Amino acid sequence: MMPDRTMPDFTQLIEQSLFAPVQAFLAENPEGVEEYEFLRHLDDLGVFQALDSDLSWSMLLFQKHFLLLHILYSISQQRVADKQGALQISPLSIKPLDYVEADTQIGEVDPLSGFYLTLENLTSATEESVSNLLNDFWVRYLKNEKRGDALKVLGLNDPVTDTEIVQRYRKLVSVHHPDKGGDKDDIQAINEAYAVLIRP
Repeated sequence: MMPDRTMPDFTQLIEQSLFAPVQAFLAENPEGVEEYEFLRHLDDLGVFQALDSDLSWSMLLFQKHFLLLHILYSISQQRVADKQGALQISPLSIKPLDYVEADTQIGEVDPLSGFYLTLENLTSATEESVSNLLNDFWVRYLKNEKRGDALKVLGLNDPVTDTEIVQRYRKLVSVHHPDKGGDKDDIQAINEAYAVLIRP
């Protein structure tokens, strides 16, 4: 039987240990900082000591990541409400946006904000759900990494819609299909590019 582990009080941890250091590090890095660097800084400060060190590496990393993003999205929401700007939040760049920069992005709702602002998504996470999230992340990451090359094959550039991709694909297939005198290698490259861009 597994020992009963007490879940830390995440709200208390955020308010007492994490919020101020996150705000301070943001202020120290107005040009932006990577999430990895941010987490390493917080680790060095020892603010994550309340987390269960017996958890798996992936579960512990997920908790740290979630707590950081929860605070960042909370700060961003408050900055927008106070007309101070917002935060750019991505793995490669976390930085404050001034009000003019933020104003152009305010209508664009970050689909991840709802997930990270709901602490229940942290408290209900299991090893299996975290493993699935990580797998989904890598599938999406690798797909995005190949997107630029796939668009080149179709003769397109971002920003482009799925509808435009489908239309371009159909046009290229009608021209390059071997039954219409096209080259087998060309049609294979077109099909592979389409699979990267459209198919799940």
